[in-house]
Amino acid sequence: MFTNAYKNDGVPLADAFGTQYPEVFSHPILEYNALVSTVGLIDLTHRGALRLTGSDRVTFLNAMVTNDIVSLEVGGLCHAAKTTIKGKLVAELVVLRREAELFVVVAQGNKDDVAESLEKHIIADDVTLEDVSDDVGVVAAEGPSARELAWRLFPNGPLPMEGFADTDYQGMPVTVVRDTVSGENGFHFIVPREHIGRIRDYLAQAAFGMDGRPCGRVAWNMRRVENGLPWFGDDVTENNFPKESRLDHLVNYEKGCYLGQETLARMHFRGHPNWTLIGLAMESDTPDSLTQPAFLHMPENELPIVPTDSETVMEHLNALNLNASLRDAQIFAQDDDTSPVGRITSAVFSPKLGCPLFLGYVRLRVVEEGTSISLAVDDNRMRLKIIDLPLQGETR
Repeated sequence: MFTNAYKNDGVPLADAFGTQYPEVFSHPILEYNALVSTVGLIDLTHRGALRLTGSDRVTFLNAMVTNDIVSLEVGGLCHAAKTTIKGKLVAELVVLRREAELFVVVAQGNKDDVAESLEKHIIADDVTLEDVSDDVGVVAAEGPSARELAWRLFPNGPLPMEGFADTDYQGMPVTVVRDTVSGENGFHFIVPREHIGRIRDYLAQAAFGMDGRPCGRVAWNMRRVENGLPWFGDDVTENNFPKESRLDHLVNYEKGCYLGQETLARMHFRGHPNWTLIGLAMESDTPDSLTQPAFLHMPENELPIVPTDSETVMEHLNALNLNASLRDAQIFAQDDDTSPVGRITSAVFSPKLGCPLFLGYVRLRVVEEGTSISLAVDDNRMRLKIIDLPLQGETR
């Protein structure tokens, strides 16, 4: 993480992802527009990384995670979950298969918990597990122009249509990965830690030339909620199953045994979860406390930015940060009900909808697109409707 550089540049930081993370670099709406229209850079250097070597590495990891590692070809990747023996989520992983190793990026969740769990199951296996988190960093380029940005840095190198490719930039080794954390078209760059600053600077320079820009947590948060992507710590805890958390794609239900398989298979083939994570949008007029900020419709050239007007930007940022006041707010089937049927986990202003947008867990029995339900905020009730995510259609 470039924490010291951010502090020196006056970038506002807040606690997120277990570290001090940048809230905004310029203005959150400018950064959101870059993600949906051109390209945005997202700092993922907080992610952990593990390397597995040894002749049993593939069969060993296959027995530890929810997706099929055995069928993964060299040069391929898959997303998988690390779960407890009861099938509860521990972490989301990105597994890259190379000729002589498995490289595991801990995309979400606690890296130390993953490493400890894997290590204690290495008994008679020919597997060596290394924590290489301090050796590498990850930067993401996401948006419609992400591929063009990647080509500008690697015009002669292979750019993967899927999976990953090991290449270099001016002699610096870089692994280019097809992935996304915002829901947009994305390329992630895994770089040795000693070169990560230079690669990020090159990416930023190229992005500015394409009307792109670095993106902080607030813009990323708005866009990932619009695309229905859950965050660990907000929408996902150690009490959740993949199927209820919009993470069912991490599980291969046809593969053999792994930790947590029995519970997850039973839920998939014989039943269903009691809860499901859904999208919720305002149905009626927005209350005064959630009035749409006027700056959402300001021309880009009139928006204040951090380097010149940080006080106004922070006021705007606070107006977009609904999580603090609405997280864990209870959801009811009807306005006069006293027994909740769910709770809010993430709350943002959606520039695409022009109103607040939520992620929340709701009892499966009440879930149907277009259904109207009630949200309790202080002593008031607001009507919400269940909507399908990701959002479709043009932005504002």
